[in-house]
Amino acid sequence: MRKFFSSLILAGLLTIPSSTFSQTTGSFDINITFQGQPRQLSLFVPNNYNASTPYRLMVCLHGLGDNSVNYRNALINSLSWGTNIPNTIFVCPEAAATTTDYFSPAGGEAIIQESIDYARQNYNIDTTDIVLQGFSLGGRAALRYGLDNYSTFKGLLLNTPAVQGVKEAVNGSSLYPFNYQNASNIPIYITWGTADILYEAPIDSSFEQLVLNDGKVKYLPIAGIGHTIPLMPQLGDFPGFFNNPPTNGLDLDVVKINAPLRSCSQQIAGTDVLVRNTGIDTIHTVALDYTINNATQTQTWNGTLAPFQHALISLPSLSASVGNAQLNVSVNMLENNLADTFVNNNSASDSIIVQTQGLNLPFTEDFENANFPGANWILNPAGDIYSEWAWDNTVSNTGAASISAFNTIFIFDNKDRKDDISTPLLNLSSLSSPFLAFDVAYNFHRYTPPYFTANTDFADTLEVLISTDCGHSFTSLYKKGGADLATFSQPIINPLSIAADFIDPADSNWKTEYIDLSNYASSTSATLVFRYISALGGCINIDNVRVSNALSVSHINPESMIRVYPNPASDRINVTSASDVAEVQMIDVSGKVVLSYRNENHNEKITLNTSPLAEGVYILRLTADKYTTSRRVLIRK
Repeated sequence: MRKFFSSLILAGLLTIPSSTFSQTTGSFDINITFQGQPRQLSLFVPNNYNASTPYRLMVCLHGLGDNSVNYRNALINSLSWGTNIPNTIFVCPEAAATTTDYFSPAGGEAIIQESIDYARQNYNIDTTDIVLQGFSLGGRAALRYGLDNYSTFKGLLLNTPAVQGVKEAVNGSSLYPFNYQNASNIPIYITWGTADILYEAPIDSSFEQLVLNDGKVKYLPIAGIGHTIPLMPQLGDFPGFFNNPPTNGLDLDVVKINAPLRSCSQQIAGTDVLVRNTGIDTIHTVALDYTINNATQTQTWNGTLAPFQHALISLPSLSASVGNAQLNVSVNMLENNLADTFVNNNSASDSIIVQTQGLNLPFTEDFENANFPGANWILNPAGDIYSEWAWDNTVSNTGAASISAFNTIFIFDNKDRKDDISTPLLNLSSLSSPFLAFDVAYNFHRYTPPYFTANTDFADTLEVLISTDCGHSFTSLYKKGGADLATFSQPIINPLSIAADFIDPADSNWKTEYIDLSNYASSTSATLVFRYISALGGCINIDNVRVSNALSVSHINPESMIRVYPNPASDRINVTSASDVAEVQMIDVSGKVVLSYRNENHNEKITLNTSPLAEGVYILRLTADKYTTSRRVLIRK
């Protein structure tokens, strides 16, 4: 994983002097005035162009780092689109710069309509057969503009549309929304190379949003190619799809299984299947076979599915053996007991961890086994592959491996997204005083002028949570980020490449964190979650997770044992595990000490009277012989 991202290139890369032509054929370039500036259009017109015949028009949007000339030449010459897509005029507008897409600067997407207007003014264009095509960031722009202006186009041809992360794909970013609600109004044809793993999750997420909005969409993964446009034989019959999106006959597409990641019972509840009708005939009855642990049953659904409408079909409680249960779903029969005409989209599969009893303590995991994430561990990524927890055999505190995650400003804006990895179910009651311990190495990113006008930190957060009800609810046990979590004396300064984002910790850059689990000692099936929260900057490694009460107090960092509660507080606040704390001070936002207490008797519990304090945020500073630590406290009346 680290080697892959160290050489990552995030551009859709695929020059002839510009001049103005009219009724010109072949490949040529012209300049038009757009937003008060010259802008180049690169065209191809069939050499046998006949002005008395209406021609299909394809507007083609290049990727980041490319230009219109190179892109037109690649399509027409290298990929032979000019000969394989006959009676078509191609016009490729240039973006404002090689470092921008068509929506930057504001209003830049209007170059698409300007390209159409130029072609219509100079050639005989069939206005009912205009296709908007795009590659990489050009494909992303084509998706957005096409959904906004669906009545202009016969269809959208998107070759690896570079949607910038799962957050953007699901409209979690207000800067680049997609009007998915218009998806049913225009055929959309998407290709993606399976070797292009960076864009897999964003494109999958966009496709699911299109399906949930009853989009007339075809998604064609192509094995063995990366971030590129497929060859014509690989591309498939997109003109045929634009002419008639539904297939002739009965055709149910089993899109996705939505199943729980873990079941704490052998009766698995809460599973549904996303299906859609991709055939021309309306479907009223669906019979799905579902197989788990080699036992097959059938679930029947009745309703109405017109072409490209979707449904979520709920499965009954599934009976499974303990372990990794494989669930397979496939189409049995459709309307009036007829078979599905097209079977290549008739099935989907998923796996569910079934664990009915917590493991007895002590529990340890050193991540030395490459079979990640390990037996009964649950990986629950936010979506984007680069930010999720991964096995790392380049960094460790002991042994040869650990787990790691990272975020950066150089890929996608996934700010606030949470990537989780969860332990197996643990029987905390099997030892009297359970503690969680883990080794961590972490650093965050800082950019200094001239990269930013002032020193700017991008600092992710690690949170540890516990669930005692099989993941239905969670309680936060630990939350640190930035300098509070960092194990290095200085942040990573001005990382200007993916490789520079990573850490290479020495022995001194590891620390052990201890979390008291005694409040949950009665739980027989608890799970602990390590959650990495993106703030677009940081790299973390975790090693040697253990849950035990065999830890000597002398090995425990006393700072990590201190509890401050309630928080928010009203008239009092308690500090426990405080026997080595010499002084407690409450400090307001101006830096003034408003409460002070000296723990001369080394009390284990200290209670402060906060009733005289006004509402607001305060810092509780705890001073001991060997450390000083602080907690943020909210006073609320």
